[in-house]
Amino acid sequence: MAIQLKHRWLLPLFFLIISYPVLLMGQEIREEGWPIPDLEDLIPYSITIKTSDGVEKMVEKFSTLAGRHVARISGNGRVYAYAVDHNEDPPIDYLILDPNGSERFTHKYGPDDLFLIPEWVSH
Repeated sequence: MAIQLKHRWLLPLFFLIISYPVLLMGQEIREEGWPIPDLEDLIPYSITIKTSDGVEKMVEKFSTLAGRHVARISGNGRVYAYAVDHNEDPPIDYLILDPNGSERFTHKYGPDDLFLIPEWVSH
């Protein structure tokens, strides 16, 4: 017995609504933004540059005076994320992301969460 759908466009929407929380996993959103790590007067101990999908991605790693490790992540010269770790061992503790180029890092991801380079970085 086959089920006929009158509104076929509802099926993809249904699956998006069901799967969206799974895609976000432990993501937290704070509209006012998460605090940006203070990197003033720090010199990066590692700089990695890679080009992927037309975006030149640069990761600058810093050791802070408090013993933390912070990575400033930029694409095409625009900072879009910071990764913070309290020790040198993987995984990172968390990552904050600017999803829309507002210079507010409103999205926070845990060590097992997946994120994409925001679209505004490649424009």
